[in-house]
Amino acid sequence: MHKHNDLGFTFIVETDVEIPNQLSESFFQRMSNIDENLLNYYSNIELNESKNFLLLCEKVPIGYAKLYQDKEYSLLTEIFVKDEFRELSLGTFLLNCIRDYVETIQSTLRTITLPSDRVAKNFYEASGITARVLLMEEKREHNRYRP
Repeated sequence: MHKHNDLGFTFIVETDVEIPNQLSESFFQRMSNIDENLLNYYSNIELNESKNFLLLCEKVPIGYAKLYQDKEYSLLTEIFVKDEFRELSLGTFLLNCIRDYVETIQSTLRTITLPSDRVAKNFYEASGITARVLLMEEKREHNRYRP
């Protein structure tokens, strides 16, 4: 368990817990605004059992992450913090908890991000994670979300 105190609140990350449906639904709703077809494809990929990380503020779930193992890599497929808790470095706190775990199992961290998700891309790059492989496909009509 990791603990972080800021703004008079205690933030904790717990592992091996169920992710509340409301959090994962919020994540998938946000992503479906970017590329619903790609999200549907991603959602149906069968991966091994996940290692879950649940971010709590004063015992209230406010974010989560899912990490999958394969032979060489730890694959971070979802990381989410509720809107009202963003810009407080809690995503970085959660990512660092994941990094600590990955280090203890002597693995290498990889992530999945939709190509037009600039928020995620900027977050990962600011955290020292960069694109090494790009998945390319035929161009589709209306394939990018533009706010």
